[in-house]
Order: sequence, then C-alpha cells, then structure tokens
Amino acid sequence: MAENDLEFARDILRHRQRPFYAAHFCHQSVEKILKAIVQERTGEVPPRTHNFGLLCKAAALTLPEDMADILHSLSPHYLGTRYPEDIQNLYRQYTEEHVAALLGRTEALFQWLKNSLTSRE
Repeated sequence: MAENDLEFARDILRHRQRPFYAAHFCHQSVEKILKAIVQERTGEVPPRTHNFGLLCKAAALTLPEDMADILHSLSPHYLGTRYPEDIQNLYRQYTEEHVAALLGRTEALFQWLKNSLTSRE
C-alpha cells in the first residue's frame, strides 16, 4: 500500500491535477512504510497516528540527518479536515514545482526506509 500511495502521487503530478493531493500521498506513503517497519520490528500493530516521530520511536528507528530532514519536511502534508478558509491557502502553497521537489525527496526517503525492512516486498 505504501508503494501504491507513492505511485499515486507520481500519477497525480503526471496528470497535472490537484498537486496538493500528491503531497498528501507522499506523506501517506512514508507513514505506511514506517508502520510496516514498526510491525516488522515489534510484531505488534503500529499505533494509529500520523506522527512520524512517534512511529520512528515505536520502530526504534534512527535516521541519518539528511533523511530526518526530509521526514520533518513531510510532516505537515497530511491533509486532515480543513476549514474552508484554509482551502485557498492550500491551493496556493502546493504548486507543481513545490510538489515535484517534495516527491523527489519523498522517493529518496522511501527508498532508505524500504532498505531498512528485512522483507522488501
């Protein structure tokens, strides 16, 4: 599912529609692979959270500084419930260029995280 979310983010950008959703799915792909790492390392169901810090802690995962920076930059891109007055700001913030750069960073982080899994399927 994590890989599907990352591919969906790519598709959204390729079709040049609603780039803010691509940012959201970048976040979702990383959240899901972090939860897979938690599951693999602990044998327990991961916590129901969107907080990357809590997920890294649950997985006893230490990221190198460059990957931690990318993870930190992705944190605000979960699209929870938004108030109407926030929608216009959302549209302005997520330009295609901004989201394309975010996607590139997400892909690098995703690959690093995937390599930390024992099972990479």
